[in-house]
This record gives sequence, C-alpha cells and structure tokens, in this order.
Amino acid sequence: MLVSIGGIFVAFIVLYAIAATSFRALTTSASTDKAVIASQLIKDGLTSHMVSGSAQGREFFLRNIINTKNIEQLWVARAPSLIEQYGPGFNNEIPKDDIDTQVIQSGEPYHLLSENISHAKLRFTVPYKASTQGNPNCLACHNANEGETLGVVSMVFDITQARNESVLILFYIMGISVLVMVAVLWSIHYTFRPFMSLFDSITNVMKYAQRGDYSRRVDGSNTHSDGRQVALWINNFLDKLETSLQHIQKSAKDFFLFENHSNADPLLDTKSLVEQMADIYRFKKTIEFDEDKVQVYARLGTILEHYFGVQEFQLMETNAQTNTTTQVYSCLSTPHTLDTHCRALRTKQPVFSDQFERICPAEHTCEHYLCIPYTISDDVELLLYVASSKPEIMESIKTILPQIENFIDAARPELVSKNLTEILRLSSTTDQLTGLYNRKFLDDFIEKSSAQAMRSHFGYAILMLDIDFFKAVNDKHGHDVGDKAIQALSHVIKSSIRESDVAFRYGGEEFLILLYNCEVTKVDEIANTIRTTFAKQAIQGSSGKSFTKTLSIGYALFPHDAETIWRCIKFADVALYQAKETGRNKVVRFHLSMLGEGELNATYNPAPKNG
Repeated sequence: MLVSIGGIFVAFIVLYAIAATSFRALTTSASTDKAVIASQLIKDGLTSHMVSGSAQGREFFLRNIINTKNIEQLWVARAPSLIEQYGPGFNNEIPKDDIDTQVIQSGEPYHLLSENISHAKLRFTVPYKASTQGNPNCLACHNANEGETLGVVSMVFDITQARNESVLILFYIMGISVLVMVAVLWSIHYTFRPFMSLFDSITNVMKYAQRGDYSRRVDGSNTHSDGRQVALWINNFLDKLETSLQHIQKSAKDFFLFENHSNADPLLDTKSLVEQMADIYRFKKTIEFDEDKVQVYARLGTILEHYFGVQEFQLMETNAQTNTTTQVYSCLSTPHTLDTHCRALRTKQPVFSDQFERICPAEHTCEHYLCIPYTISDDVELLLYVASSKPEIMESIKTILPQIENFIDAARPELVSKNLTEILRLSSTTDQLTGLYNRKFLDDFIEKSSAQAMRSHFGYAILMLDIDFFKAVNDKHGHDVGDKAIQALSHVIKSSIRESDVAFRYGGEEFLILLYNCEVTKVDEIANTIRTTFAKQAIQGSSGKSFTKTLSIGYALFPHDAETIWRCIKFADVALYQAKETGRNKVVRFHLSMLGEGELNATYNPAPKNG
C-alpha cells in the first residue's frame, strides 16, 4: 500500500515538473517568436524608409514600435563598415553593449532571458545582413560583401505577465492534480484497506507458522466476502495441519520412542518421525528374510555403526536357560567380557559411567561407558556396551538411545522367531538325553561334508563307540541308570574332542564321532583317552552303590579306507565288532582283512547293537 502511494506521489511530481518545464518553454518560445516577427518588421520598415528616401522618419517608426505592448526597449546599431560609409546615424546608432558587437561579428541572432521574482525580461538581438537577393539589392547602396552584417536590431521584451499567467495555470493544474490524487488515494485506501488488513493478518500467521507455531488463525472479519473466503480456507488448512501433526505424533509414539526437539517445528519433527518409521520399516522387512539371528545381529550392528555413527560398541546376547553369554557383534579393538558383577544385567537397568563413581564394579577398559540391557524374550537378553575416551561422545549417544531402541524393538520379534526356529532345529537334530547330534543330523551332515572334503582334500576319522555289556545295566539297575551311563559317556566325549569334531548318538548305547582332518596317531590317542576316561566314571546304581563300565571303539579313515563316509562308517562298525570279539575295552583300527568274502561290495545300513 505504501509503495503504491509513493509511486503515485512520485508520478505526480514528475508530471508536474514536466508541465512546469513545458509551460516555461512555451512562454519563452512565444516571446521569442514575437521578437522574431518584430525584428523582421523593423528590418522591413527601415529598408522601406531607406529606399523611399525618408530615412529621417525612421525614428518615428521605431518609437511607435516601442509603444507596442510588452516591448520595453528598442534600438538599432550600425556595423563599423556602415558607420564608416554613412556615419553613426541620427541617434548615435552605434553598438550599445557587447551583445550588439558579438552579433555584428558572428552574424547569429542572440536571445537572453533574465528574471527574478518580480519580473521577467527577454533580450533579443538579430543581425541585418547585406544581400543581393531580393528587392532591394543591398550591395547597390552599401560598400559591403554578400552576407556581411550591416547592423543589428536589439529589443527587450517584458514577459512578466506571460510568465505569471503560466505560473497561475500551473497552480491551477497543481490544485486539480492534488484533488485528483487525494480522491484516487482515498479510493485506493477504501478499496484495498480490507485486503491490506487481511494481508497483514496472513503475514502475522505465516510468521508464527515459520517458527513452528500453527495455532494462530487469520482474521477475515474486516474484509469482503472473497477475503473472508480466503481466510476461511487458510484457517481450515491450518486446522487440518495442526490436528494431523498432533495425531501423527501421538499415534507414532504408541509404537516408537520419539522425543520432540525443544523449540522445533512440529512439521519438521513429524517429517523426521516419518523418516525414522520408514527406516525402521525397511530394516524390519529386510531382517524378515534373513536366515538366522546371526544375520539379524549383524544388520543391527551395521545400523549402529553406519546409521547412528556409533564407533566403539559391542553387542552381547545372554541366555538364562543355557547360562551362556555370546558376543554377536563388536567394533571394539579389545572385546569387553561380561562377568557376574555386571550391574546392567543384574538390575535390568541402563548403567552410565557418569551416574556415580565406579557405578559398576566390573572391570572396564575405558573411563566412559554405558551398558543398556534389552529384553528379547524370557530367557534371552541383548546388552549394548559402548565405550569411549571422550565424554561428549557418550552424551551424544545418550540422545539417540530412544531411536536405537526403536530398531531393537523392530528386531525383537524376528530374534525371538529365529531363536525358536534354532531351538526347534536343534531339538530335531539333537538327542535330548545327551545333547549330541542324532541320526537325522548325521544324514544331512554327511551329505554336505563329503563333497566339501573331496574338494578340499581333507578327511575324517570315524570312531564307532559302544558300551560293553550295556544290556546288563538295564536289566540289573533299570533304564534310568542306563540313561545315566549314556549321559556319562556323552560328557566324556564332549570333553575329549575338539570344536571342529562332531559327535552323534548313533543309537542306544552306540556313539559315532567324526574327527576333522586328524592324524592317525592323534586319532588313536583321542580314542584311548575317551575309553580310559569313561572307565573311571562312577555311575550310581539303583541300590545306591556306584559302578563303572568299559567301552569298545573301532575306527576307520576317510577317504583312506573308503571313497564314501558311509562305507567308512561301515568299516568303523566292523572294527568295533572286532574289538568286541577280541576282549572288549579296547580301540581297534579297521583293516581290510577284517572283512569277510563279499563284504567289500555290500550296502551298509548298520543297526545299533548291545553288549
């Protein structure tokens, strides 16, 4: 509005200045034209008097012209050549000032406007030039050249009245223009005032909205119907925006931990929330197709490392049922080891090193650390351990803990599901009594390991074990005691073999062990260690008295003894039979001489045997 008024005012000043300049130029031009006409009349009159021989009458002629309105002064001045030929004239007609001399010399007309507050005068001086053209011929009477100035006619006009009249007209124009401008401004003000009021209200509302305050509304009560409609539209939009933002944040907080930033824009907060939800959704959809919980933990570690920028941390899984702690992801150069003094696991509460001096009695490699326990299921917990030498890094990590928890919450169902799947897989492939793999797992294992062994050129030593006279244990003490004997042997086997070796309960009291890439001397050593160790195991009988048992072992080497593991299992069983037949409680290595006629090509599907 102010810009419009200013523009109109400037336009008015410019137009008035143009009008004033035009009127002044018009007044001056009119007076100059009048002077030109008067000078031409004077020249013609003087020429007529000269031709007619009545030059003495020119004084009367000039006096009459002076009496003409607005001509204040009039004189004639002769050029030096004319004065030399005819003299100075009747009234001493010589140049009166420098202007006369200048025009005689240059032959160019001259005019000068001089004015002040009280009057305005125009001095006009024109040359009288000799010419052979026309009638009369000037050169016939004058000793002069063609175009030579013979004299000048000078006049002073009083143009005060014309100037005053033009000024008065300008005042009239100015007055009318002012009235018109006031009328226009009033009309603009009346027309645009409601819209300006609406615009100011919109500006104020948008200023607060820019700061994140969407509670302000546009006031359209003082505008026209169109303005009220615009205000209604904007207010309805702001109502929907504010309600939607509050609803989105409230609904999202029912599922995710989300903290508003102080003095932040709710729209930007909601944008951040939606982005986090999208990231969590993509994470959740990805881990749904992961094979096992190891991959899920790896993705969770990647999220912490690359998405949140946590550099020094470790993820550990604790299982209350198995009483084990497993590191599932680590970015620490020196892994942190949990012990029974871990305050976070004991209290199920987050522990920060700055909560209290030596808040946790467990040993920590860094001065600043945090431990956050997350419950995955009734038996499984996930512990996030973060360490740093810089306290500001720990403070930064504290601010993103709610977001980290959102990802862990998203992973929790998948971890539980894959944990159950792993338990079911283990239960279907593991013997419940001994915890060793069962016959079903043996079938899958041999199918995979045979081809791998042939490609990698490594082998297995296959041991077949059987408790001597086991049937007598069941008959004398019952199956419960028999189970104890079987469990005792399984413990001996587990403690005697390496991590790369695999043990199976083959059936009844019979066990199978596959020793990975083991030297022959080492095979015999391991087998005898198992045999002698088991022989020392005290088994409590049904009467309360303890007893011991022995076992026999036969073994074969793959691929040394046969081209398939199944045939080596058959040969190990043959060696076991040989141990039984030759006195029991011994270790026997398979040899081809142990096979009877036709046994080399026989299909092997051994059945467990007792005794």
